[in-house]
Amino acid sequence: MVNTKKDQIFTEIYMGIHCILVLVVLVYYFFSQMMTEMMTIMLIAYGIYIGFELYLLAIGKILKLENLLGGYFQSIVDVLFISICSIYLNSFFFLVLPILCLFILTASLANDRTKSIVHGLLATFGYLLVGILTNYFSGGVIFIQGVLLMGFSFFVGELNQLISDVYKRNHYAMEEIEYKNQLLEYRATTDFLTDLSNHQAFYQSLEVIAEKHAPITLILLDIDDFKTVNDVYGHLSGDYVIREVSQIIKKQLRSSDIGARYGGEEFAILLPGTGQPLGQRIAERICETVAKYPFEFDHQTMQITLSAGVCHSTVALNRGEQTMLVDQADEALYCSKRNGKNRVTSAQFK
Repeated sequence: MVNTKKDQIFTEIYMGIHCILVLVVLVYYFFSQMMTEMMTIMLIAYGIYIGFELYLLAIGKILKLENLLGGYFQSIVDVLFISICSIYLNSFFFLVLPILCLFILTASLANDRTKSIVHGLLATFGYLLVGILTNYFSGGVIFIQGVLLMGFSFFVGELNQLISDVYKRNHYAMEEIEYKNQLLEYRATTDFLTDLSNHQAFYQSLEVIAEKHAPITLILLDIDDFKTVNDVYGHLSGDYVIREVSQIIKKQLRSSDIGARYGGEEFAILLPGTGQPLGQRIAERICETVAKYPFEFDHQTMQITLSAGVCHSTVALNRGEQTMLVDQADEALYCSKRNGKNRVTSAQFK
């Protein structure tokens, strides 16, 4: 994502330089009154080439052109155009060095160190060749300028590598910070044993959902005779039962529902936008599934059942009313306990 954005930015910059270069050559061409047929053909050809670049950019296929000849096609075309301008326009050679430096700088920042050096070699070779052909400067001056141009390309390549290394380190550091923040948030809101929301996260969800979503149904579930499970089969068996029950609950929930470990062997389910009949059926389905589930741990089979209390509200609830909703669901749960367990009791919020 980030690299794609970077490539897009440098592509736009590079093509902007192309357009400016054509304008510079065009202005110089007319003001120098060097109306040669070769220069006219070159300007038309280069203008068509830039128009084709803009078309590919508009349709999102510019990378196909940029990847030609190992990614050096554009540099070869640019150096060739600048070289021909230097040959056919008198005194244009004095502009070539800063123009090539600008191209090297842009190409280097858009690529890695190796490509930066190759771009520099192409530009330096073109500059030296044209300098020798035109004799605008003496051979010694051209050689020194070529060395400086090559040195500039190496410097920009190393600078780009340094910037890339710093960026990568910062990027990795930011990713690590983001990962740790997500991990902290997960640990702060998730029960480690069941992977359901914890008690605090449940109330946070209740506050958000109950104020904005109506109707809403709350289900509280409790494992029947859980103390007996721990006493007879051991606490590891109790943890196993809690994990298995939580997985059964998860499978019965929709993506919009919230399942939480309310505490100990008790679970809570928030069903936003759910009426009483559906909430009742979901609670009954969970209880029936648990009652039929083969709980086996350490070669021992356990019969586990749940009791449930369901409370339904047809209106949005403020914070005080949310507490009342939980209390009334809890009362319905204990009503199920008193009436023989392994059953669901429903109540309408009052």
